[in-house]
Amino acid sequence: MAEENLLVILPYAIAFLIFTATLVSYRVLFGPTLADRAVALNTATTKAAVIIAMLALLYDAPYLLDISIVLLMVNAVGGLIIAKYMEVRS
Repeated sequence: MAEENLLVILPYAIAFLIFTATLVSYRVLFGPTLADRAVALNTATTKAAVIIAMLALLYDAPYLLDISIVLLMVNAVGGLIIAKYMEVRS
């Protein structure tokens, strides 16, 4: 019963995350500062990883979880690189 409810809710949750990711993309493109853009990019990438993980549950495709984990690792390293760049720049 709980699994059936989850499968009903997941598409709506994925649609909501896609909607909020498009809102965040505005800040990535038109952010007033580099720090705002870096945080927005990190947020959008994290949302993408969560969407991929939800799709793995929805379609019963465990290989998508591997893709999600790799995306999160790249996101973490990218955030560190951007932080180092901002430190050198200021």
